[in-house]
Amino acid sequence: MPDTSTPLTPAMPPAPVPAASLTPAADAVVDASGESSGFRWPTPPFASYPPARAQIDHEPCDIVGLNGRVMSGRLIFFVPDEQVAHIQVPPARTTMPLRFTQFRSLQLQRGVLPMQGAEGLAALPSELAQRPVTDYTLRLRGGGELSGQTIGWSDTAFGLFLFPPQDAHGAVSRLFVPREVIEDAQFGPPIGQALVADQAVTAAQVDQAVGMQASLRNQKLGDILLNQQVVTPDQLVVALAQQSRMPMVRIGEALIALSLISEDQLADALRQQQSDRTVPLGELLVRLGLISRHDLLSALARKMGYPLVDLQKFPVDPLALHKVPFTVAARLRAVPLLLREGALIVAVEDPSQRLVLSELEFITQCKVVPVLAPQSQLEWCIRESYAKLGADVSAVSFSLDHDIPAPELSDPFAADKLVEDLEKEGQGFGTDDKPIEQSDNSLVRLINTMVIEAHHQGVSDIHIESYAGRDKVKIRFRKDGQLLPYLELPPNYRSAIIARIKIMCDLDISEKRKPQDGKINFARFMPQHRLELRVATIPTNNGLEDVVMRILTSARPLPLDKIGLSPANLARFQQAMERPYGMVLCVGPTGSGKTTTLHSALSFINVPERKIWTAEDPVEITQPGLRQVQVNPKIDWTFAKALRALLRADPDVIMVGEMRDTETSRTAIEAALTGHLVLSTLHTNSAPETVTRLLDMGMDPFSFADSLLVVLAQRLVRRLCPACKVSEPATHEQVQGLLDEYLHVCPPEQMGITRDGLLAEWQQRFAVDGALQHHHSAGCNHCNHTGFKGRVGIHELMAVNADTRRLIQTGASPDELQAHALREGMRTLRQDGIEKVLTGLTSMEEVRATSNI
Repeated sequence: MPDTSTPLTPAMPPAPVPAASLTPAADAVVDASGESSGFRWPTPPFASYPPARAQIDHEPCDIVGLNGRVMSGRLIFFVPDEQVAHIQVPPARTTMPLRFTQFRSLQLQRGVLPMQGAEGLAALPSELAQRPVTDYTLRLRGGGELSGQTIGWSDTAFGLFLFPPQDAHGAVSRLFVPREVIEDAQFGPPIGQALVADQAVTAAQVDQAVGMQASLRNQKLGDILLNQQVVTPDQLVVALAQQSRMPMVRIGEALIALSLISEDQLADALRQQQSDRTVPLGELLVRLGLISRHDLLSALARKMGYPLVDLQKFPVDPLALHKVPFTVAARLRAVPLLLREGALIVAVEDPSQRLVLSELEFITQCKVVPVLAPQSQLEWCIRESYAKLGADVSAVSFSLDHDIPAPELSDPFAADKLVEDLEKEGQGFGTDDKPIEQSDNSLVRLINTMVIEAHHQGVSDIHIESYAGRDKVKIRFRKDGQLLPYLELPPNYRSAIIARIKIMCDLDISEKRKPQDGKINFARFMPQHRLELRVATIPTNNGLEDVVMRILTSARPLPLDKIGLSPANLARFQQAMERPYGMVLCVGPTGSGKTTTLHSALSFINVPERKIWTAEDPVEITQPGLRQVQVNPKIDWTFAKALRALLRADPDVIMVGEMRDTETSRTAIEAALTGHLVLSTLHTNSAPETVTRLLDMGMDPFSFADSLLVVLAQRLVRRLCPACKVSEPATHEQVQGLLDEYLHVCPPEQMGITRDGLLAEWQQRFAVDGALQHHHSAGCNHCNHTGFKGRVGIHELMAVNADTRRLIQTGASPDELQAHALREGMRTLRQDGIEKVLTGLTSMEEVRATSNI
């Protein structure tokens, strides 16, 4: 057991959280299902507990270090994909990224209570709502163990979630143990003893299974006991009770545990599933030939606990059949078996087909509980059962070899085929042919396909360009900052595609002379895809229009030390963010990552002691603890008015999305001078030019100079593909060329360095085996043969000191400001880019394309 010594900051555990308090906050990004975005901390795997919710506030927690020491702090946000938890340990007023390899366990102090009057499984007989307490023992790598009791558990790829009981009312706490520290895990008594105690099997059945195990060495005793088909309603209720007490296991993990697939095969299947999320993973693995349907059925029954029903012997309840029309049951291949306390138990081939279950719940207005049945029995049982009710079963033909159609788009990656169809439809049309209607089904599917494919490719913007006459409509994607051709459409689709997009974002389809702005909540049209798009229409010549759609996917901030700042820039930027008041500006063109940088800066100081307000358009990134405001110029809710409103809301820190006008800029400066830390963005080329830009807008130079802390200019350059990157010693000419470009911005003496000194510094920081390296990528399948994959930032940070303020107050030019900043340690965008070239992150061509000498 770990040493439970006195925490750094002793605190009483907060009261348990009732279900109502887990509702997402008003400022959280909400998807189509009403859930908040972000990581959802698991809850006990029983219907009587509230479902997993995204973290919307700072969570008090205890962290046990590798040495057994306990620290009390607050979990700011949890990022399992990056193997990191961001915590704050008082009295520190900044957050700290804690790697999963740096602690033994993390336990949230705030407990979770069962829901009052819960429906669903909890409304079935009492056996289904039981919450047994299981003993667990975790052996840790490097010695030691954790042990205790838990109400179920959730095993994930990155760690184990446990739910230790807190009181007799069912409250549980939430404990996370990283996968990296677990050597072995054991839960509860032997499986045979547990099943006998639960009356799921008899002692005689255990003895029989033990005898069978002697001849079936590759099967575990629990698998043999649980893989028995249900033939009566009482057996089914008991089997569901047993399932409700089993841990939540994903189908991929179950198949790996049964040695039916490898981890590499699962990873490949998951990548392919990204192209069509309407196909369940189990069905996809069957289609790929990696497993048989019998294997899938076995995994669902043995490892995920779904009861396996023998439909040839099970007495189907007529009341359950009346809940689902015959045509629906035949189309969905689902057999209603039993009604229990408002819950409908349905036999299906694959319980992971959420579309099937959701449609049944909508039709029946009941909670649907899925169980398993062999595919070969489904058609027969549906025909036989509904024939007894007098249904005309001959009127419907079954097709068990085909998939259930998705709501609107059966194949979201059928773009090539759709374009081919559109080309055929467009052939032979004259200039007077009737245009395609915006409601045309092939056009609707094409637009949906285009958006989904753009999202999966990591595209930031979709450009739709119309041309006069018989020229085709061109669609291009902006990926990693580069515009790439996507497809071309026949000219008779010109008006229809624009009209369809306008309808999707509720714009005026008759207005073609003025630009319009709008948003598309894509989940309205494709519920399984939770996206939002910002749309801008631009009138062009010949009475045509272009459309640009920016894909806004809810994201989380990167840790401040992961955004690519050099060590010197990172230290100066963190120092500025720790100041109690002043102004921090991030500048650059559209799409240069300014908002991401500011949110990373906010995550560094986002602690419960600070009230942080943001005014944004749109709200793209969310994180717990922030109060975020969406501005809307259409109703005269501008940045300036939002900023003035926020100043009356007792803020400590304010982030303004953009200082576009004089009123917003002047208000922000006043806020920075009156005890608030203000962050904002501006569209300028460099850090020194930002000063003259704001002074030209009419700002008072003395007030502005007193308020300004730092200006961070940044650009995004394409990152060399790591899969095909090649490094080799740089030639003398290449090194001298980099030195020339680095020192060209001003004489070396102005920066306080010499050519030889700079070369010696590079040798110390970047050399491999005593030689500076030249990095390049030839291109591969991973990067689509471009040589680049992803982007990285280059930065120029100008810190303001007393001498800088004096220059601002006296109206110094950008060149004078830059020369002074270089003497104080600033490095230009070009210089920072050259250092990233030496580290192998990008190429010199990319740096030259985005920065001036």
